[in-house]
Amino acid sequence: MISRPLMLALFVLCSAPALAAQGGEGPYLFDLLKKPSYLAAWKGMLAGESVPGWVSHYAKTFDGPATPSKSVAVGSETYTLAWVCKAYDCGDNQLNVLFSPGGKRAWVLSDGGKESWLRPT
Repeated sequence: MISRPLMLALFVLCSAPALAAQGGEGPYLFDLLKKPSYLAAWKGMLAGESVPGWVSHYAKTFDGPATPSKSVAVGSETYTLAWVCKAYDCGDNQLNVLFSPGGKRAWVLSDGGKESWLRPT
């Protein structure tokens, strides 16, 4: 049986680029991070992680190219998938951030030339 985090990871790996390209109607990542629960999950997820400089900059300024978030149904729960990239260099510099309902937990897939997941908070 596939664990829930693995199932979420597989879903995002398969669908995040398509979802990001489609646009949408949800809040942008920088708007989500204005909410205390989302910000706490974001900070907790990044704590102690080695991330590229542009991610550290975004974590401080919330300034970068983004698309509206998408709601993603997983079983009976709705997760929020947000996307951001490095300004003027999105190619291999993208983050797909998945928040659990209410922003209680966060996962991020960094596409810095290789796929890597940061552990959830």
